[in-house]
Amino acid sequence: MIRNYIILLSIFLIPVIFTIFTISNILVSPITYALWLTIVVGIFTTAVYISNYLKSSEIKAPLVEEFKAYKVAALVVSYNEDPSTIKETLFSVREALDSLGDLFLLDDSTDIEKVRENEDFCNKNNIHYVHRENRRGYKAGAINDFLKKFGKNYDLIAVFDSDQRPVKSFFFDLLPFFNDPEIAFVQVPQAYTEIYSRLALGATYQQMPFHNIVMSGRDVTGSAFILGSGFIARISALEKANYFDENIVTEDLATSLKLHSLGYKSIYVNYPGIWYGEPPQTVDAYMIQQGRWSLGSFQAFGRILKTRINTRAFLDYLAGVLYWLKEGPLTIVELLAPIIFINFQLFIFKVDPVIFSLAYYPVFLFSIILFVYSMRERSYGISGFLYHQFVEFLMMPPVTLSFIAWISGRKRPFRVTPKGKEIRISRWIILYIIIEIILIISIIKGIFWYLSSSELALKYSIIVNLSWIFYFLFINTGTFIIFLERRK
Repeated sequence: MIRNYIILLSIFLIPVIFTIFTISNILVSPITYALWLTIVVGIFTTAVYISNYLKSSEIKAPLVEEFKAYKVAALVVSYNEDPSTIKETLFSVREALDSLGDLFLLDDSTDIEKVRENEDFCNKNNIHYVHRENRRGYKAGAINDFLKKFGKNYDLIAVFDSDQRPVKSFFFDLLPFFNDPEIAFVQVPQAYTEIYSRLALGATYQQMPFHNIVMSGRDVTGSAFILGSGFIARISALEKANYFDENIVTEDLATSLKLHSLGYKSIYVNYPGIWYGEPPQTVDAYMIQQGRWSLGSFQAFGRILKTRINTRAFLDYLAGVLYWLKEGPLTIVELLAPIIFINFQLFIFKVDPVIFSLAYYPVFLFSIILFVYSMRERSYGISGFLYHQFVEFLMMPPVTLSFIAWISGRKRPFRVTPKGKEIRISRWIILYIIIEIILIISIIKGIFWYLSSSELALKYSIIVNLSWIFYFLFINTGTFIIFLERRK
């Protein structure tokens, strides 16, 4: 654990040193520190990404063809989802499960009509229906209640969200991995196939590097974690870990951490084991999803620090938390810094702008080129990268709110990502209109300041800050492609 704290303190203390030597005004010193922290975090997460990229191409051990006679409980979890979607998923899971075990619908729905329809469907199709009157622990609580009541009758559980459907060979492809008694769970990438909006397209592109590079690399380093759906887990391992963690909204991440700390291994198989999946179709749905995921990661931060896992696994888990920090509050700082410089003529850094540009811009461009290059074998490309950046900029408000909630200790209500094809303009567009106006005003003021200045170093500083404002203007404008999509 001491190692964990040393690594963490290094990341947060290095910016302190740079801040001491470059501070120009005590009023903006917190921003100076946050900008240096952004650079350090960016370099750290990029280094971890490079490592995962290199490891993701390593040849994995081939699957064995035979497996033991495991008895599997396949669980479809639901909370006020569309019954028609649930029915199709249940049919898909039952076909894949074949004679390997039993199928259950864990339904926490509070909508009485949906409860009746789901129960009636299950009764008519020989599917076990389990309904709870309370939502203690939410999804984790539903699975835990099942395990405590029925777990002794099964060796493995497989969990699917109501919109994630396995391919027919799912279990026959994955069960052989459990011949190794140290394997706690096997995870496959989730699928986003029902793309009805530009937001859904952006969310799909955003997930591609995570599933194909990050998780594939983490499989090699032994730190791949449960994604909440499309996984099979060993019940005996979950029992030793005291079941799924109900105190964190991303129970999958927290539970994976517990399993890894107990010495269990995980497997991530990067193959199309899920053939159907619905991404968030609207800005509001996307923000709810990202807010929940980021909050869960922040909540798990303390446990990551205190957990005894190998160094490489710790770096992976830490990079995951720092990713959310960078995409939320640190992005706000990146946005505000050049705006403050241009509009209030306050220097954030006391550093030669030419030297800074020569040192940082190549790193920034390298990270972009690396990202696109690493996805060259996927249908990603420049358009995918741009959509990815647009939706990530939309993450900024909900991730920041999650960070504030975590720091302040406030509880945020658990909200399931809404499903559906209806597209409407989100009220969040007001914030991005304000950002657009401020950026345009800053560009105009910056140009006039540049033209009226005679000092060469100051002109370079203005150019550097204007370049960032133009960058954010481009990204912010791109979000309107998503916001202003016509209703269908």
